[in-house]
Amino acid sequence: MVLDVVVIGASVAGLTAARRLATEGFSVAVLDPNQAHATAAIGHGVAACAHASTVANMAGAYGDEAAREHVRRNLAGLEEIRGVAAAGALELTEVELHDHSLGVALDRELNRVLKLIGDGGAEISLLPAEASTRAAAGLRSPALLVDPADYAAVLDEQAEAAGAKILHDVTVTRIKRLDGATQVAFRRNLAWSRDLEVLTAHAVVDTLAVSPWGSVAGVGQPQYVPTLRLRGVEVPGEVTLLAGPPTWLIRPIGEEVLLLGPKCARVQVAEAAAALMNWAATEFGARDVMPGQLIIDPSDHGRPVVGASAIPGGFYTRGNGRGELMNGTASGCYLAALLLGTGVVL
Repeated sequence: MVLDVVVIGASVAGLTAARRLATEGFSVAVLDPNQAHATAAIGHGVAACAHASTVANMAGAYGDEAAREHVRRNLAGLEEIRGVAAAGALELTEVELHDHSLGVALDRELNRVLKLIGDGGAEISLLPAEASTRAAAGLRSPALLVDPADYAAVLDEQAEAAGAKILHDVTVTRIKRLDGATQVAFRRNLAWSRDLEVLTAHAVVDTLAVSPWGSVAGVGQPQYVPTLRLRGVEVPGEVTLLAGPPTWLIRPIGEEVLLLGPKCARVQVAEAAAALMNWAATEFGARDVMPGQLIIDPSDHGRPVVGASAIPGGFYTRGNGRGELMNGTASGCYLAALLLGTGVVL
């Protein structure tokens, strides 16, 4: 039997694409090297229409229309997240995003980014300094909060319920292009398992860069993000983005506060973590803290590398787009649209 699509990686992007395609009647299989839910249960669990710094960088690197398209894809992703949560009776928290990621920006810079995001269809407004806990002007927009592990489990369950066959704890060992199809060989991740299994599909979606086209889409070495969870401190009612370092994101989680430091190379993460700890002590008076870190793929100005491969039958997503909630969902919707032939992300 030749499947319609094999998805490599049960990431947010991979599972979102699989769920959409299976719902439309495509025969889909997902191959993932990790235990169930692990690949998708990463990140900070915040989704919004855009980050001001990302939009500014994208507009400078690719032009205004690329920045507006980024916003449109994220808006489609937000609707997808709401749909997944509603169907899975999963709790979503809606809060405001206070975005100071441009730093101490001039009014004309804030207004330019505000217009780009608004022209992309998003609800966004200026955040005056007197309304901000940071005592600085920024941008204000709606955001969704969800536990990444809970979302991963619901997304996995819904993809399977739609008809996608999901195999966790397997490793892809060979990808061979055939006439009109692609053959994907894999092994079970068991010490005694030596037998190869093979799936053949008309198209392959690669979210882990194990295929030739996915490797080409790689954009650099992994980056590290130090994190801190704070207990016994005043919990804000909004998510705040800062220009950083030492802090990039402040996010409420129940009665705790999550802080994320800047993206950095592996050799820099210890120093960045120490700076984040000192900032938490100064700003929050935090003493009861739980440190951690995220390991993420880099992306080019925040733009996930997503699209169709020059190799027939190959589609890929790389950069932050594979696993992180917001970009992962937007990438998965876009990949599904490519295969469905709709030409739009919605």
